[in-house]
Amino acid sequence: MFVRSGTSVSDVEPPPLPRMALPSRPPPASAADTVGASGAGANADFSASGGLLPPSLRVARLHPGLWMVLAPAALAVTAIGIVLAMTPARRAHPTQALAAGNGAVNQPPAAVAPPTEKSPTLAELEARPPESLSASEVLRVAEGKSLRRLTDAKELRDRIESNPALLSDKPVQAELLRLARDTQTAPQALSTLSSVKSPLGADLLYEVWTGTAARSESTELARALLFSADVRPRASAALSVALELRAAQSCERYQAILPSALKDGDRRSFGPMTKLSSKRGCGPKKTEDCFACLRGAPDELTATINAVKSRRAPAFPTL
Repeated sequence: MFVRSGTSVSDVEPPPLPRMALPSRPPPASAADTVGASGAGANADFSASGGLLPPSLRVARLHPGLWMVLAPAALAVTAIGIVLAMTPARRAHPTQALAAGNGAVNQPPAAVAPPTEKSPTLAELEARPPESLSASEVLRVAEGKSLRRLTDAKELRDRIESNPALLSDKPVQAELLRLARDTQTAPQALSTLSSVKSPLGADLLYEVWTGTAARSESTELARALLFSADVRPRASAALSVALELRAAQSCERYQAILPSALKDGDRRSFGPMTKLSSKRGCGPKKTEDCFACLRGAPDELTATINAVKSRRAPAFPTL
């Protein structure tokens, strides 16, 4: 810098400083500029790599955001592949391999149920002492016996219905009487006797009714069946006399029965007739004669009693 003579240094004005341009956003490039720039960049890449730059790298340089997303995914896939490659293959079980070789589907072995203790039969329980049985076993024995009796009663009825002549056999009569005196099987047995068309069925019903001093549902059912409208007419003449004597309520009715009793009555009428000889039992003090109408012919009453006493009634097995 030159200073004119006669001028001090302080009088000399310094040269102005050059202005620095502030950065500003460049104007948007036109499509032609973009294409030109891309072409220029591509040419530059191609020139920098000697014309052999892979397309993937070119895409990555042109789209850096996409590369930031794909790069971690590629690394994760690579890591998983390495882990799977290093994991040893699971060895197949021999049975599975054999099934695969035969083309069969492997099925798990069937579960084997543990052995259970065999329950004793009904016959075995019946042979044991009652005190050795449990409560459930005692009930099982009772139910078994009940079922057996019912089965026996039904089978016997079927046999008699197909062959009524069996009712004359003493073993069959004994079995019927036994079943008739059992509360559980009585309806079945008494129904069998009431269905028999011969007088023997009514005779057996009378035996059930009067054959024991004890009264029960079975004896009352036998009496009701015996006096029913379809069984009563089947009774024999001797049994009819006994039934009439048991049903009579007045002296006059007894007097009307005496001729039939003298002719047909058997020992079954003896019991009801013995009370006719008594001259006491009626009146306020029970000292009056209940059968005064029979005293006019005492010989007839005596002859009738002797007649029925001498005739034997049908005999049935005793239990």
